[in-house]
Amino acid sequence: MKILALPNSFKGSISARQTARVLARTLNARHTVKAVPLSDGGDGFIDFFQTLFPAARRVRCRAKNAFLQTAATQYLWLPSQKTAVLETARICGLGTAPKEELDPLGASSYGVGEVLAHALKKGAQKIYIGLGGVACNDGGAGIAQALGARMLDKNGRALPPGAAPLQRLARIDLGPLPALLHKVQMYAVADVTNPLLGAQGSARVFGPQKGATPAQVRTLEKALTAYAQTVKKTTGRDIAHTPSTAAAGGLCAGLYGLLNVKIILGADFLQAHLPLDTWAAWADLIITCEGKLDKQTLFGKAPLAALQAAARHHKPALFICGLCEEKALKKLPKNLQLSVACLSDFALSCTDSQRRAAHYIRQIARNI
Repeated sequence: MKILALPNSFKGSISARQTARVLARTLNARHTVKAVPLSDGGDGFIDFFQTLFPAARRVRCRAKNAFLQTAATQYLWLPSQKTAVLETARICGLGTAPKEELDPLGASSYGVGEVLAHALKKGAQKIYIGLGGVACNDGGAGIAQALGARMLDKNGRALPPGAAPLQRLARIDLGPLPALLHKVQMYAVADVTNPLLGAQGSARVFGPQKGATPAQVRTLEKALTAYAQTVKKTTGRDIAHTPSTAAAGGLCAGLYGLLNVKIILGADFLQAHLPLDTWAAWADLIITCEGKLDKQTLFGKAPLAALQAAARHHKPALFICGLCEEKALKKLPKNLQLSVACLSDFALSCTDSQRRAAHYIRQIARNI
């Protein structure tokens, strides 16, 4: 049997590249396997890009993480194209942060701006920024601050990095931003379609994932509302309701609103860069993976591109996930022949499934 494996990462557990390796090694004994790790902008975005451009190299640098502690990080550099590829999850990520260290009101995207500055100094003319899996919820204000913009209160005092201070935001001084980014093409690859504000917005939907209590969610919504209003006065761009501006703790909002970055949905990005239809036509079975199969999967996540290809070519698909939300299954393409395998059905607990994800993925693959 010919098997096409297109895994996304299991956030906080196992990367897409590791999952692809486990599936390939387990299935290769009896089947012909093509395994390609996917990323919709979140965890593994650099790994995915390097499968497209093997000659690209990693550039090491230092930047602040979400908690404003300087740490080692890296981005991808394509010298022939003068293109840089950043992964926000690698700079200010949520996956490796202990729950007791999470600080949704104080965490910042400042480090992403520092890495952007490093890439610009290197001569980048095109920059892709993968969005997802971050521990901050500051709407990307920290990115702009790191690049020289100032967030000011009504008295003209500069606000510190973080989401909570944005409640006092009255004016934004863009400083060197327009000149700095004048001739650079920038693209934000977003893993969700949610807008920045409202019931489906960054604070209410994703704030709790970053450790926000109900009271902190309300504070975040208030801060991001003030931020959205001030951004609109400054640049004329509406970040409050534009699709995907909630991506990566609202980082997408700042990139679009203050840096004029073009937004690309993760599933669309994959369709444009991978020969999914050619691969799907070749395969007898298509496997895709993600930590959780839920309604967010259907709004631009990487596995959606794999499932759509399976449906177009009438090929059976297997979705391997940690957890499955039953309601989401009802909204999948009607002509899709789908089976779902949950690690939670094999594991002793959720913690066990996260710690031993590779073991349970291997077990599911053997059952094929």
